[in-house]
Amino acid sequence: MQQNNLKYNTLQFIKYTNVAGALYIIATIIFNNFTIHQYGYYVFFLSYIAEFIIDKRWQTFKFTKTHIYYLGMVLFFILPLLYYPFDTTTYFKLLIEKRYPLLGIGIIGFFGLNDKYKLNYFLNTIIISAVTVILYLIIFKVGIINFITRPDRDVLFTLGRTEAVNLHMMFNFYLNLSLISIWYMISRSWQQTKPINRILYISAMTLIFFILYLSEGRSGFLAGILLMCAFVFFEIWKRKRTLSLLLALLIPFILVLFASGHKRISKESFQEEPRLFLWEAATEVIEESPVWGNGISRAQEKYDTIRNMYETPEYRHHWHEVYHARLIDCHNQYLQIIMEFGVLGILFVIFLYCYPFFIAEPRRKLLSFFILALCAYQSIFDMFITGPFCLIFCFLTLLLLRMENNIDIGGEEKIIKQE
Repeated sequence: MQQNNLKYNTLQFIKYTNVAGALYIIATIIFNNFTIHQYGYYVFFLSYIAEFIIDKRWQTFKFTKTHIYYLGMVLFFILPLLYYPFDTTTYFKLLIEKRYPLLGIGIIGFFGLNDKYKLNYFLNTIIISAVTVILYLIIFKVGIINFITRPDRDVLFTLGRTEAVNLHMMFNFYLNLSLISIWYMISRSWQQTKPINRILYISAMTLIFFILYLSEGRSGFLAGILLMCAFVFFEIWKRKRTLSLLLALLIPFILVLFASGHKRISKESFQEEPRLFLWEAATEVIEESPVWGNGISRAQEKYDTIRNMYETPEYRHHWHEVYHARLIDCHNQYLQIIMEFGVLGILFVIFLYCYPFFIAEPRRKLLSFFILALCAYQSIFDMFITGPFCLIFCFLTLLLLRMENNIDIGGEEKIIKQE
């Protein structure tokens, strides 16, 4: 009996440790400094291995549609290895390292998470982490008085954020994730949420959207506007469908109204956008082998050669002399994957972005739609499956497919009755 109790208590401790490791990763993944969140990796993966062995997870295995998804994720990781005999090795090690989460999370997603994982833990962690980082930057990096009174608060905030946290793509993506999390939390459990918590959630949403407005990143700000309009649309749709259709007609005007006031949304700004020549160079590589691709190293080598011909002196100085970049990708997940694996690669990407929506539980469909749509949209401007966003994307699939949804159980029935 004592031996059984010891085994049970040990297993419970390991399960909670595994959840704690995952929460730490989600809370700190917004930071660019790897040393901040590397310990969370060790705790999460090592505790999962221990739990897998002690709990004999393989004994309860039952194949479902979710297993198809994570099997696809693992196969997508294996693709570079299949191309390896026909590829070169110049960039192979560096590029394959960026894809390790596809293998690790793919295996974990295949066998599932323990019963201690709750959806609201992770959504609230994203919200709290986003607000905490924003307040830290305002209070300690910019100064509250400067932030309130200085007309160049956006510049001060950007400098502080770049130095202490991350570049705008990851930062703004995380803020948009927090907007989705806040909407889902208050939308699904408004009646159960205490008034003080409602105020805190709405205040957090307002602060986050304002920071997105200050950002120098166009894509993150536009994503924030689209999300806020979509939230309003769906909330009205649940109550007054005719009114929601009227709102849908007004959304383009709302987008123009907000976007026109952003400093980087102008014809001149778009003409100076370096992504344009990055994409043009990628397109030329694709034209050489559009069906089969080139493999990860050879694609990068060809891309480097063509990109060097298009680079402006300013861009070259910024990335080569200031940042000393080891490699520069095309800042577009779709073009990058077609360069590497051709038609097969883009089919895998579509599968990874779309399939979770169709297999997610009904109460999580809209949450899945917004998160996957955000990832798909941001993939136009950066690497989400084969670059710096790979780990957070993989964790988000666990959030959508493998965590218990403990938010407003029975909420669907309430909405149906209201309608």
